[in-house]
Amino acid sequence: MQKAEQIWGAYAQSMQEQNDNWKNLLADDVTFTGPAAKALGKEEYIKTTEDFFGMVRGAEMKRYVANENLVATEVEIKVATPAGNIIALDMTEFYEIKDSKIKSVKVHYDAEEFRKEFGIN
Repeated sequence: MQKAEQIWGAYAQSMQEQNDNWKNLLADDVTFTGPAAKALGKEEYIKTTEDFFGMVRGAEMKRYVANENLVATEVEIKVATPAGNIIALDMTEFYEIKDSKIKSVKVHYDAEEFRKEFGIN
């Protein structure tokens, strides 16, 4: 069985290279929880992720830590807004890995500016 860091690393690399390999690393019942969205199951997670990455204009990994089944990251993501602005989101992400698949992703960031720019209450 691969370590969480290896699974997450392959996921992150696939995202960076903008190929679809990351989808194969998701558990069928993967969950996503964030300040502006939630997803249950692989299909919903993929749609939510693809919708978000359509707005991403850059990302900088600041650091990460990993153990046997969890990876925590700190990353700054630049996001294009409908008004044409670019906002920077300082995110903390938690990836739970089980049976060599990503089982859950929890994202935390200050969503006030994001909600304001996207008209979300």
